[in-house]
Amino acid sequence: MLYDDIGKQPMLEQLVACFYQLVYADPILRPIFPDDRQRVEQAQVIFLTHLTGGPRQYELDDSRTNLAMIHRLLPIEQQHAFRWMELMEVAIYETLSNRAVAERLMERLRIGALNVLRICEAHQEP
Repeated sequence: MLYDDIGKQPMLEQLVACFYQLVYADPILRPIFPDDRQRVEQAQVIFLTHLTGGPRQYELDDSRTNLAMIHRLLPIEQQHAFRWMELMEVAIYETLSNRAVAERLMERLRIGALNVLRICEAHQEP
């Protein structure tokens, strides 16, 4: 399972902290992220835990929402999605020492990011 291969919760938390350090310093992505970085990081850890096959965290998880519903009305454009992927790739390769595991995770995240972009573009006003 990818969750175990990554190193479980501790490594996901390190990855997320590294990623958001990059995001909140980035002139392209910072404007579309809320000020409450702690909440954003917590949500990302939960998302990555689920994505990689880790345990469900029901007390923290709102199963009525999903990736598409959370992002559909945000002003996410192609430049944001591609920059998100670039910074996530940097964080993954800085955090995870196993390259094969890093590549598996990055591939899953690319699919998700492109899906979010597709959904956001579909909900933008003409």
